Amino acid sequence: MMQRRFFKWLTRAHRYLGLVLGIQILIWFGSGFFMSFFDIENVRGEHIAQKAKFELNRPDVIPMADLPIGKVEAVELLSAVGTPVYKITVGKPHYFNARLGTRWGGIDETAALRAAKVFYKGEAPEPSVTKLTTAPIEYRGPLPVWQVNYDDKPKTRLYLDANTGELKAVRTRLWRVFDFMWMLHIMDYDGRDDINNWWLWLCAGAASLFALSGILLVVHRILLNPRRSRV
Repeated sequence: MMQRRFFKWLTRAHRYLGLVLGIQILIWFGSGFFMSFFDIENVRGEHIAQKAKFELNRPDVIPMADLPIGKVEAVELLSAVGTPVYKITVGKPHYFNARLGTRWGGIDETAALRAAKVFYKGEAPEPSVTKLTTAPIEYRGPLPVWQVNYDDKPKTRLYLDANTGELKAVRTRLWRVFDFMWMLHIMDYDGRDDINNWWLWLCAGAASLFALSGILLVVHRILLNPRRSRV
């Protein structure tokens, strides 16, 4: 009698779990099915834009000791689209013009366009350029950043570091759709990169219970073959 009540309760719980989880399980399968079709290199837009190094002339830079800064944690000499720049870390990064010794204000729009022309491998007319201090949802890198928009078929956007001109991200229509599917898959509807959120834990745990209850019901009904009472 106790066994019969248990499996009756288990059957009811399994049905309710199926109703609640059905849509989410379909989303998991559908988003995973979609993402499996694309190479990650194409999603990242590596065929449209690639990083490139700009030549760095070292002989005409001033010694780092001449800069107005105290004890440092790390120093790096960079080429900001051809201009030598010291990146000095003292808690946070500080940038100096390595030729003049003055604070570096970052690359301007002209330099951003020149860098984008080197990075971009597609075919599109002259892009529009905007300097951003607030990140859009598709960009999750450091700020400020130059956003370079191309009116091409993939709707390409390049994001360039405002201090160095480094290519930080390539975004296309495919990437945006893929990112949306990834958001649905991991259930992180805010940052879209946290696979340890409580929504995922809750649904994954419930889905595990759903699968386990289904297995128990199969074992009970098929393998053990309980007799049904006749009216």
